[in-house]
Amino acid sequence: MNCVRNQSSSAVALNRRGSARLLFAAALCLALSLSLVGVDPIDRAEGSVSYRQGGVNIAAEAGRLSKAPRFGHRVLQVGMAGRDVGVLRTMVGSKTILSGRSLLGPAPIFDTSTERAVRRFQRRAGMAPSGVVTRKTADLLKAEMKRAGASWYGPGFYGNRTACGQKLRESTVGVAHKTLPCGSKVLIGYKGRFLLTRVIDRGPFIAGRSWDLTNGARLSLGYQGIDPVRYLVAGNR
Repeated sequence: MNCVRNQSSSAVALNRRGSARLLFAAALCLALSLSLVGVDPIDRAEGSVSYRQGGVNIAAEAGRLSKAPRFGHRVLQVGMAGRDVGVLRTMVGSKTILSGRSLLGPAPIFDTSTERAVRRFQRRAGMAPSGVVTRKTADLLKAEMKRAGASWYGPGFYGNRTACGQKLRESTVGVAHKTLPCGSKVLIGYKGRFLLTRVIDRGPFIAGRSWDLTNGARLSLGYQGIDPVRYLVAGNR
């Protein structure tokens, strides 16, 4: 009888080990699959419909709210393209950004007009005017942006109209400001990420805070709690 019990216990232990191995293998495969498709919990928007970036309907790629681009993580020069180039063109005052075309269409391109603007900035900063955005140039550009207190809002207001007239949703991307005209384009920077969006509401009405981010803007920037942001007013509609 003891022999039978020992054999039964061994079989159960083996089955448990086998099940554990299968579960581990399944979890590993799932994690690998998610990493390959780039799924990140902070990227997911509420639902799988389009989200609003500052009042402009932009289709959410694969139903996700994409993160704001990083700036300064790579050297930029003529001919390169990407959302970080869009951030650069905003910082150096590109006319393309102010015309509104940067919010839609293909990824912005580092063109010759952007190179000229970078050279002007480098001369003003006492640097050799190479027209190439190195880490040093990127850091100086970021340092030129003003810094102000900020917070985020949303819960309890979803479904209501903002002061600028659009319906606020969990996935709405925009910012509130006390005095800037509705539709003003602003670049908001937080911990290396930069979001070009619009003023869509009024607020925050708390001393020491200049900006109120919507939940969509918060997720895009990876913004946490109540923390200062860097900002640049890019223009109006």
